[in-house]
Amino acid sequence: MTPDLLRDLRRFEGLALRRQLLDLGHSPGAIARSISRGLARSPRRGWLCTPDAPIAAVRAVELGGKLGGASALETYGIWVDAGPVLIATPPSASRLPAVAVDERRIWVAERFPDRHGPQWRVSPRDALLQHAGAADRASLVASLDSALHSRKLTGPELTSLVSALPRSLRGIREQLDSRAMSGTESKLRLACVAAGLTVELQASINNVGFVDLLVEGWLIVEVDSRKFHDGPTDQHRDRVRDGNAVLGGYGHLRFNYPLVQFDLEWCVDVILTRLRSGRP
Repeated sequence: MTPDLLRDLRRFEGLALRRQLLDLGHSPGAIARSISRGLARSPRRGWLCTPDAPIAAVRAVELGGKLGGASALETYGIWVDAGPVLIATPPSASRLPAVAVDERRIWVAERFPDRHGPQWRVSPRDALLQHAGAADRASLVASLDSALHSRKLTGPELTSLVSALPRSLRGIREQLDSRAMSGTESKLRLACVAAGLTVELQASINNVGFVDLLVEGWLIVEVDSRKFHDGPTDQHRDRVRDGNAVLGGYGHLRFNYPLVQFDLEWCVDVILTRLRSGRP
């Protein structure tokens, strides 16, 4: 494989259509030689991939589709709940391999195709639109918040996406907040608002810094992830923040991913109970 061909395959994250490579000036002979030398392979007719191409992406192509829904969102770095690998397949496709038990095929036409990027996944808007048909409202809000926060979805793109959603979801835009830094933060915010509480995201507190949620103006609620809160340095920083919150006259609570994701009602009960005890 020539360095240029390898470089261009990397542009598409290791998996590209043959026609994309031809359009970039690579000859059929160069593509064939890369396969014969074992430097690349063709997972399906018309495709070429490197040995380290994303496994789920290669699998989607082998199955005659693209990564769709939550599976595509995950590759964009957009927050989603865990689930099966979703294979978005054109409604006209036929004679396709069977999917495995941890895979699910969705038959769907692309509404917002991206003609320039990797073709092994649907666009962020199509992935969110497909996700809307499978996720509950809170999970969809969490993914939309994440897409906006990470700038994978612009304001105009959100407008076109919302117009394509089912009528029952058209008002979802009012529930979105691009300041949310995690899906669990979004879910806990929604649950607190549903309980009649006022919530401010990413409020700035003197000597504490930005906090995930500020409930009723005085109760700091943090949602800790393993990535940013498990190390000794992280834990020390968090304890200092908690102490400074107390010194500043704020209450504080901490929850983690499993609690918010799987015991959300309990988290809200804890918050309500803490609020009833009054401000420090």
